[in-house]
Amino acid sequence: MTPTGDNKGIFSGLSDVKMNELRKMIIGLDSEDMKRLALFVNDPEAFSEEISGLLPNSINHLLKTGNISYSALVPVIESILKESIKNDPHTLAGVLFPIMMPAIRKAVAEDIKSMMDSLNSTLENGFSPKRLGWRFKALFSGRSYTEIVLSNAYVFRVKQVFLIHKESGLLLNTTSSDDGSKTQDADMVSSMLSAIKDFVQDSFNVDKTNELSTIKVGMFNIWLEQGPNAIVAATVDGEASAALRNRMRDAIEKIHLKHSFALEKFEGDTDEFKATDAYLENCLMSEQKEKKKHKPFAAIFLFLCIFLVAGYYIYRAADKNIRLDNLEYNLNKQAGILIRDKDNVDGKTVFLGIRDPLAVDPYKIAANFKFDTSDVLFALKPYISLNNSLVLQRAYALLNPPSEVSLRFEDGTLFAAGEAEDDWLRSAKRRYNYIAGVNRLNIKGVKFIFNKSYIQKKMLSIEEYYFEFKYLTVELNTEQKNKFANLIDEVNDVLDFNLSQDSVPVIVVSAHTSYEGNAGANKKVAFKRAQEFINLMINAGIPMEVLVPKSDYIEDINYKFPVRSVSFKVIYVRPEDL
Repeated sequence: MTPTGDNKGIFSGLSDVKMNELRKMIIGLDSEDMKRLALFVNDPEAFSEEISGLLPNSINHLLKTGNISYSALVPVIESILKESIKNDPHTLAGVLFPIMMPAIRKAVAEDIKSMMDSLNSTLENGFSPKRLGWRFKALFSGRSYTEIVLSNAYVFRVKQVFLIHKESGLLLNTTSSDDGSKTQDADMVSSMLSAIKDFVQDSFNVDKTNELSTIKVGMFNIWLEQGPNAIVAATVDGEASAALRNRMRDAIEKIHLKHSFALEKFEGDTDEFKATDAYLENCLMSEQKEKKKHKPFAAIFLFLCIFLVAGYYIYRAADKNIRLDNLEYNLNKQAGILIRDKDNVDGKTVFLGIRDPLAVDPYKIAANFKFDTSDVLFALKPYISLNNSLVLQRAYALLNPPSEVSLRFEDGTLFAAGEAEDDWLRSAKRRYNYIAGVNRLNIKGVKFIFNKSYIQKKMLSIEEYYFEFKYLTVELNTEQKNKFANLIDEVNDVLDFNLSQDSVPVIVVSAHTSYEGNAGANKKVAFKRAQEFINLMINAGIPMEVLVPKSDYIEDINYKFPVRSVSFKVIYVRPEDL
């Protein structure tokens, strides 16, 4: 029979609907199912998406039935993780970050707490002969000092260790110390511990991530180390070391590693957890108390005395060295002193160097640092310092300037300023070359003044002059003209016309008369005579400001001048009073 165009053969008479019904009766699949099956065969992506939800259930079923074990899956998962890390480590790091970071923080916190416990223990058991022995033991035994301290500093005994299921609070396993001490009802203890843990978290709103770690009951401490599905609890008599916490943590980690499936699926059967005896027994730590001995008070007192005496002498030596260094530093800061070295001779510190004779006495400086000749000596050779202050000091000593003159030294030049007599100026010009370091003398700032004794003589000489005139006339004859010229010379020697001085000389021109006749008219005529004589002096070059007219009666003065005569008096007044 030749098949038809649609390949139905003997079924060519059947419709598509009948054909689908017949196919479903034979193979259990209709046309739609066949299309889906063909899609899965021809398209792996669609097939993998379809069965992705079934794989986890299949793997769990295989693990429950024992057809596949965890050890068989471990190499596959490890290979997958290695390949993933190799291709893109950042992706896996991002996935593990929320899980690993809390665990890392907790591990760091526990390590810090352990370190602090060890440090506190060391500090509390600080300095004693026994601890010195431990240090020597650590030095020669190869063990660390911390390990030896931890093995000797604590006195405690772990009496019993419990393994408790975290969710149900049931006791999974327990072990006790060799002396046979056991809790009367271990199941009741485990239930009570779970109840206490739940009570603390519920009553005080404690976050579940902050787990209970210690319970104190009288002289006993109950230490708890919690894992995701189980708790290791230890009853401790005394104060245990941080090493117990490390062992308990190690035990809970190994139990979860080896029995994680049994812990997650725990339904009351504790037989599997008998294999945890080794982990729990490792937590049965103990340390015997040492017999109490009398403290060696005498030895302690002797040691303390030696320590204090040694400390006192060490302090004195250190203090003396510091003061000596400060003394040397201050000496080198002084003008004209240079310390080059120091030596120790017969218990005394000898400073070696050079010193200018005008420099400060070094023993006075030493006294400021509580040193005398029993402590320090100075072997300082003399030299001439060119320090500005010492050159200036030497200039004052050699030139001996008057109080009105000040000296200043700068760059080899000695500057003088003020007022000085000609005698001192001549002496200074002659002697400044003998001052070491002075190359030039600058006296531009010195105001020259006459010798005072010379001026005083001139003043007396002026006051001895007088001129006698005829009635109502002021005319100089030949002899008086010569005398007048001498007077003018004398006045010019005395006068200083610098009005910036504190005082200046003034010439009082007095015209004398008598009470005989009309006294009032006589005095007016005499005053006019004084004014006319002042005019003669002004014409001769004497400043008008220093000439003062005056008239008096000869009967009223001690010195008898002739009537109708003119005499002179030199006085000093302030410039503003002129």
